[in-house]
Amino acid sequence: MLSSGGMTSRLDRLERAGHLVRTADPADRRALLVRLTDAGRALVDEAVTAGLAEQQRLLGGMSPAAVRRLDDLLRDLLASVEERAGD
Repeated sequence: MLSSGGMTSRLDRLERAGHLVRTADPADRRALLVRLTDAGRALVDEAVTAGLAEQQRLLGGMSPAAVRRLDDLLRDLLASVEERAGD
């Protein structure tokens, strides 16, 4: 869903911001390995925490039974998508 140029641009920005480091792949001279820095990992943790809080806020107005139904429907959707992806 993202071109290699688009990915490189994003990685460049994240590297400049101190969120990741890139090193040469010893097994493939054409490739780079990407690793999160401590600051990058903290940013990911913050984003995941904020995302989960937003999910809880959005689901907060639904009854537990409705949330279970939604969970079942989403599980069915995921299974269908995974099945089609294997074709």
